[in-house]
Amino acid sequence: MARSSQAAAATPLGSLTQRGSRAGIRCRMCDSERVTRISMELTDGSQVDFTHCLECEHRTWQQGDELLSVEHVLSRARKR
Repeated sequence: MARSSQAAAATPLGSLTQRGSRAGIRCRMCDSERVTRISMELTDGSQVDFTHCLECEHRTWQQGDELLSVEHVLSRARKR
């Protein structure tokens, strides 16, 4: 389930403590820049991004431009 070294190298790492490292990601609800984004591969092999706002606590799961429900992500993450 780990990302390949090529994919990891292509995506620059961000930082909550270093303002210039946040890559311009903003919360969809409150427009805050204080967000955490984690890219991961689910059990079924699909790549998703989880975003959590530190200001308003809004959370999203996304695959490309498509927003995913928590139920959809959990169904993809189940062991078969």
